[in-house]
Amino acid sequence: MQKTKTFYLLLSLAAIGIIALPVGIANIFFGYVFGDSPCTLCWGQRQSMIFIAISVLFILRYGLKFRYIAMLLIITGFGLWESFYHLGSHALEDVGQGFGLAILGLHTQFWAEVVFWAVVMILGIIFFFAPSVNDFVKDMNNEKIRKLTTANIVAFWVFFIVVASNIVQAFVSTGPPPFLGQGDPVRYSWNSKYTVWSTETWGGLWKNQSIMGKRDVNEPDLASKPTKDIQFSSDYKSSPLVIDKVLNLVGKNELNLSLNAPISDMSFQNDKMLITTEKQGFYIANKELSSIGSNLVLDPYFSATIGSLVGANYIDKDTIRLMGDNKTSADVKENPKADSVANFRFFTQGADKFDEVNGRNRLKTSRAKNYYILSMRSDGKYSYAFSVPNNKYKKLILIEQLNKDGEVTAEYTPELALNVSLKDGRALGELYITGSFVKDGLLYAVSKNFNTIIALDPKTREIKDVFGIPKEVKNIRAMALVEDKILISSFENGKNTIYTLSF
Repeated sequence: MQKTKTFYLLLSLAAIGIIALPVGIANIFFGYVFGDSPCTLCWGQRQSMIFIAISVLFILRYGLKFRYIAMLLIITGFGLWESFYHLGSHALEDVGQGFGLAILGLHTQFWAEVVFWAVVMILGIIFFFAPSVNDFVKDMNNEKIRKLTTANIVAFWVFFIVVASNIVQAFVSTGPPPFLGQGDPVRYSWNSKYTVWSTETWGGLWKNQSIMGKRDVNEPDLASKPTKDIQFSSDYKSSPLVIDKVLNLVGKNELNLSLNAPISDMSFQNDKMLITTEKQGFYIANKELSSIGSNLVLDPYFSATIGSLVGANYIDKDTIRLMGDNKTSADVKENPKADSVANFRFFTQGADKFDEVNGRNRLKTSRAKNYYILSMRSDGKYSYAFSVPNNKYKKLILIEQLNKDGEVTAEYTPELALNVSLKDGRALGELYITGSFVKDGLLYAVSKNFNTIIALDPKTREIKDVFGIPKEVKNIRAMALVEDKILISSFENGKNTIYTLSF
């Protein structure tokens, strides 16, 4: 019997702890003393803590039953989801940034996560050392309700007092139904002229619900897996930009190189043609695209996951950066004497010809966080990529990366030079950039949609010129500059087709 009394005493202390500490302090100390008003999620997390305490009080009053344990698990699980959702909304902010008051330098949304994990750990320990089922049966003595001890009664009174105080705060700051809490509540005040009773949150409560949230974006268009989000046009006359200049089509031929997938990028650098494919393939070919010198296939799942390769660039004399459509890259170097055993984890092909160096890098963007990219080009010091629109986001954003450290140096939507203009009602976000090259300080980027090339000056961040591509080119996947000719790879009829154009 003593073990049973100890068990219920510990549960009483646990109930007092979760009510008096996080809920009570947040309500009385933060609320009434410092004027902190809970946001909608904060109220939800407080309620979950209260429901956890209720479940414990049920056990104190009616004895240990599986249904009450189930209640504890369900409510704690929901509370963990709430706190993780709240914490995740602020997790990537800069140091010192947050929401609400800070405790020991960490804001309240972090401490809610700690509280729910503490519930899991503390109750887990209490139940681990719990008496046998027979002891609980004897303790009930065939009664439907337990005789409460002093500690049990204190737990009930603490619960009632704290919950009553929370009801007062909720009524004053939020109001009765149908009024709902605010995302950014005003400072708590007993003066009614400063309080806000609002129903605005109901308006967007059930709109655009998704497990993925803001990241519920579809993958980009690939030759092997076309997107359904965009109806592409190969007619430059339909471009959102006014186009007066059209490139001349001077040649067309089917590529006979043996590649593992459709081409996703081409770049002529250091007298070599660098080619990437949609299945993590990288090939070094000659200028004429008639032979391959060496090649590799990345293991995309080792360490940081790398999506379909969309860019290959020399970032120094020997190092080549391979960029994936998810803005994750790997740096490699040619090495005829590479250790195939040591490189096994990096490559599924080419482990004896290349080394992976510097570790894999995730390019952490801000404006372009919810976009994929389909091209990446370097001018030696910086590399440039454009976002491609998806099912939820439609902006054209240029991402500038410093090659030396692999970090973002700029993100912006380009401006238009005086000689470049948009058509009425159109937007740059309609472009779908799939290839690029650098020439005379300008970044030339080609859009598969509307067969449009823009010439951007990275220094002024302006689009200086625009060109059209004949609509015979149907499915632009990559673009490279070889001497004074533009090569465009178009995947047509299941084959990589190379078009040659000139200004």
